[in-house]
Formats: sequence, C-alpha cells, structure tokens
Amino acid sequence: MQLSPSEIEATLARRPESRYKYFIRTTVAEEEVWGLTDDEGWLMLEDDEDNSDVFAVFPNAEFAAIFREKCGYDEFRVEAMDVVEFVEWLDDFETEKMKVGVFPTPDFQCAVMTPERLREDFMEAFAKEKE
Repeated sequence: MQLSPSEIEATLARRPESRYKYFIRTTVAEEEVWGLTDDEGWLMLEDDEDNSDVFAVFPNAEFAAIFREKCGYDEFRVEAMDVVEFVEWLDDFETEKMKVGVFPTPDFQCAVMTPERLREDFMEAFAKEKE
C-alpha cells in the first residue's frame, strides 16, 4: 500500500497510542512487519527507563525508510518479516526481557510495548480479521 506524502506526514503526527493502533491494523491486513537490519541483526533501541533492549518495528517500508534516513541509520536496510513469524518471536522477546518499540518517529517517539501486550493485541486483531 503506497502512501502519499500528506498521509505519511499526518500519520507521523499522530500520538504514539494512535500510531500503535495503526500499526496493529496495518500489519495484520498486510501480513508484514517492517524493521531495520544490518549484517549483525535487527536494529535495537534502548528504553530510557530501564535500559532494556527495544526492537524497533514499523507498519510499512515507507516509515522504516524515513526513520532510517532521518536518524542516520544508513548502514541498515529496510526489511519485511512475516507477521505470524514476528508474533512467534515475541515469546523469545519475553524470555529475554526485551520490549518492542512500535512505529518510532524520527524524533524517537514510539509506543514501547511488552511482548505480552503486543501478542494479545495481535491475537485480537487476527480474530477480527477472520470474522
């Protein structure tokens, strides 16, 4: 789904909780989660509150590319992962006490979620999708 520049700007201007809901809806509908990766793995941010690792994810390639470009992560590439596979990864994230930074903006505003909350919201969205 290609977004216009005005749609991108309007979506980035939303509050983190609104972007989180957009992320859930979009990734379930498109069946992909986007992230940034390099030869050493996926981009990790850091939670300022407890210094835990935060796995950065995006609803589509455009937003991942904007974040990459504006935040200086030039060595990373934008990559998709299957949403079902990503949900399976949440078990490992839980074990490793990692969080997920959902849809960070270039000024590093994002909804930092626990794997448990993200899994619950995905399961609810998958159920609605099947209705």
